[in-house]
Amino acid sequence: MTKEQETELILELAEELAPFVRDVESGKIPKTTRNSYGAYGQMLTRLSKGKRRGAIILSYALLKAGANAQGISDALQVFFPE
Repeated sequence: MTKEQETELILELAEELAPFVRDVESGKIPKTTRNSYGAYGQMLTRLSKGKRRGAIILSYALLKAGANAQGISDALQVFFPE
């Protein structure tokens, strides 16, 4: 995948993930973990099928959609340790 293709994919995913991010950030999905890392980690795990590379690409899309940066960072550390 070229860098341009990856960027296009991230932008498309961000658009699709925006309603989920709005729900998390607005509190519609209850915060059970600091910065909602639990909700983001579950979504990253589900969509990436447990693959770290996929989770990283999805995390960029979530950030682009307005997700809490610390929540995404924490989710990657907890759910996808190196």
